Amino acid sequence: MARATVGRLLLTAAVLGSGIGHAVADLNRTHVFNPRWMPHARFHTASAVGTELGWSAVSLWLLRRPGSRDAHELALKVAALYPILSYAPFFIAEALPGSEAEDEPGELPRVAGVPVNLVIAGVVPGLSMLGYLLARAGDRAPR
Repeated sequence: MARATVGRLLLTAAVLGSGIGHAVADLNRTHVFNPRWMPHARFHTASAVGTELGWSAVSLWLLRRPGSRDAHELALKVAALYPILSYAPFFIAEALPGSEAEDEPGELPRVAGVPVNLVIAGVVPGLSMLGYLLARAGDRAPR
């Protein structure tokens, strides 16, 4: 399989993982439908999920649309940035005093002692970067 194809598949996985992952993680009884949550927190979380799904749809369209080489390269960059920008704020939020990655300590599964949501926040952007680099290298390779 050509590098560009593998790269696009990795990018597609990162984009889908970002949009669908946020929806699955947030549209449930522990977040948006949690009776302990303030109405305004629900509002912002539901709004964020809508934004994530919208950017996921746009990114998928960018990865599949026809166009010139220059337009294609810009579309690839934007699509690759979406998962990175989607998950980078997790680490900013985790660094805020009084902020936690989970409601109750030990509530989430752990990978090497790290809450799984923070592991995903590191892996998905890495997948996106790798996909971008492979797709870009494959697109620039002589044919």
